[in-house]
Amino acid sequence: MEPGKLILPGESFYPIIMALFEKKEKASILYDDNGPTRAGGIIESVYEKEGKHWLRLEDQTEIRVDQLQAVNGSFSSDFSTC
Repeated sequence: MEPGKLILPGESFYPIIMALFEKKEKASILYDDNGPTRAGGIIESVYEKEGKHWLRLEDQTEIRVDQLQAVNGSFSSDFSTC
């Protein structure tokens, strides 16, 4: 998906994550961990745990896909910096 895409309610970052994983391209991520948190790097694995999709970065950071707010310039429509 092209940078700058708005992820609408009901949509997921999962296709973006899978494309980055398959191409071994760097991911720049913003996710919710009791507030906006940045992470980045190559996605080492994508897996399912307890019915949720997760990703693991090369530094072993694990992030639930439904906690993502932005990936490589694409933002969730419900993300707010205010």
